[in-house]
Amino acid sequence: MNHTIEVQRLRQGNEKAFVEMYHYFNGKVFNFLVKKVRDYEVARELTQQCFIRIYQYRESLSDEHPLEKQVFITAKSVLLNHIRTEDRKKERELRYTQEQFPEGVSTTAIGTNNFETNDFLEKVVLHLSPIRKQVVLLKLHRGLSNKEIAEELSISVKTVENHITKAHHHLREIAASHFLLLLLLLRL
Repeated sequence: MNHTIEVQRLRQGNEKAFVEMYHYFNGKVFNFLVKKVRDYEVARELTQQCFIRIYQYRESLSDEHPLEKQVFITAKSVLLNHIRTEDRKKERELRYTQEQFPEGVSTTAIGTNNFETNDFLEKVVLHLSPIRKQVVLLKLHRGLSNKEIAEELSISVKTVENHITKAHHHLREIAASHFLLLLLLLRL
């Protein structure tokens, strides 16, 4: 089939030409995208978005450029949009975290906690004694060492360790009760 005729058929909205083009380029575009995003599900979604965009803007396809080049330009555009969206999402999450914890968050807290975990921890911390609550918040949200916490609160390092251990046990008890409740609900 002549390249120019194929592009002309695509521009005219010929469904058969679009399906042929889709089957020919689908695997290539998917492989390109999966190498870039390293996630099969995201690559599948982006591949679909690429072909949807080609179909939506089929009238702007050019006879002067190879169809493969136009398909991959569209795939790169979809990929860049995805990357920008993910970057904006990460920026919003970081801003939210900074607003929630203006005194700073340790790098381990950012790396290991998502919003659901933070919400759960905040609820658990509400049930701790005032001093234990203060120790846990200094440890988790400001990333202070046990020695730094002891100096700030004018207590011994051993007392800080004791509060952290008891808070940890309390957290495990609550998590276990939530887990048992979840199991009971799943049985119903």
